[in-house]
Amino acid sequence: YSRAIIRMQETLYSVHKTLVGHTDSISCLRFSPKGHLLASSGDDSQLIIWETSTGIIRHQITTLSPVFAMVWDPRYKSRLFCGCENGKTLLVYRFQVAYQTNQNFNTSNRYELQGPDHEVLTGTVAPVYALDVDAVTGYLAIGIGSEVHVAREISGNTFATFTILPKPADLSDMLPDSRVRPRSVHFLKNGTRLIISYLNHGIICWDLKTRDALWHIVPPLSRPNICATSGYAALSHNARYLLVSNMNIGMNLYTLGKKEPLQSFLQPTNTGINFPLGVSFLHGGRAVVCGSQTGSVKIWETLSGEHLQTLEHK
Repeated sequence: YSRAIIRMQETLYSVHKTLVGHTDSISCLRFSPKGHLLASSGDDSQLIIWETSTGIIRHQITTLSPVFAMVWDPRYKSRLFCGCENGKTLLVYRFQVAYQTNQNFNTSNRYELQGPDHEVLTGTVAPVYALDVDAVTGYLAIGIGSEVHVAREISGNTFATFTILPKPADLSDMLPDSRVRPRSVHFLKNGTRLIISYLNHGIICWDLKTRDALWHIVPPLSRPNICATSGYAALSHNARYLLVSNMNIGMNLYTLGKKEPLQSFLQPTNTGINFPLGVSFLHGGRAVVCGSQTGSVKIWETLSGEHLQTLEHK
């Protein structure tokens, strides 16, 4: 299994490096704040830190279960949070973890990541699907099972939950699946608000001080709803737009707080199987990108919806 790093030449992208290291499907990719490192995780329980300029493995870390979510702390050069299938949220700080083996991996450092020194204290055991760190307060948002926790640093490199947000209003009369399943979390307003995208309950912006819902985008019943079959979401660089993966058709673009999509981007599937698609903004929010079930990646101009490029998986 491999993952390619792409670089832009004028307005188009081409393959820069093909990274080979995982032995099973890749589940998550995150560039570091400076862009010099790329973290990848997979179903093989391997967390690999790549050097983007050379494609060299800088670190390889073995976790006790697969990593489902990752986020770099924007206040640090190399501080990474990882959310795992077994309910653990792990902190890797400068990649100096507690249990170092003597085995090297291609001139990199290989570690086994385990032990309480690197776990965020949540008191909940459930898969972790979403993470975000606020650049001002340093708060950590965690979508764990049916709950969304907000944690803070209580001592050096030790984080603990200090609030759990309410669950959204029951939509069981509208949707066949009423389970509360947060899939993306994004801080706003210097860590005072949190946008949560739920698989079955739409998108809610919460006030972290009052714990009130400030606005709620509820899926319309007249068409396939936006979140009953959605995957992931991305917040634009200027915090004005939210890009939401829709596993039925592709992506929807929302102006924050508005209930109807500003733009839709089609990424149809022929498999008949709903699958969460990765989405992101590019070029300061001027373009958007969406994955697919077949491995191809499409890029569009954000506001016009013009298709710019398709990157084929070879």
